[in-house]
Amino acid sequence: MAAQVLFNPLPYIDRLTRGGFTPDQARAHAEALETAFAESVATKRDLIDVKNELQREISEVKNELQQDIVAVKHELKQEISSVRQELAAVKHELKQDIAGVRQEVAAVKNDVLRWTFGFNLVMLGAIFTMLKFLH
Repeated sequence: MAAQVLFNPLPYIDRLTRGGFTPDQARAHAEALETAFAESVATKRDLIDVKNELQREISEVKNELQQDIVAVKHELKQEISSVRQELAAVKHELKQDIAGVRQEVAAVKNDVLRWTFGFNLVMLGAIFTMLKFLH
């Protein structure tokens, strides 16, 4: 469908002939200008076609974005699950380490108590011995 341009060539031809163009030159120039207008001006049909194409492309992009969002959500859930598992493993390892430290502290405490008790016995023995020699 050719574009309908509101261009009346007759006044244009008259103006050109008054300006020094021959009638054939003026008519050729008017026809060329009319053709250029017809080829470069968009019709309502052209605009409707462009609008429909844009709507189709927007719909495609929207669908792609929705699919990408779903994929990213899925990946994010997997990453979160993986991080949770890693945290649980670290927590378990930390609990084991703490339990080991507690056992070591208890063992050191027992050793200190034994040494303190033994030292106190030796000190008591030394005191009694000194008291015995002093009397």
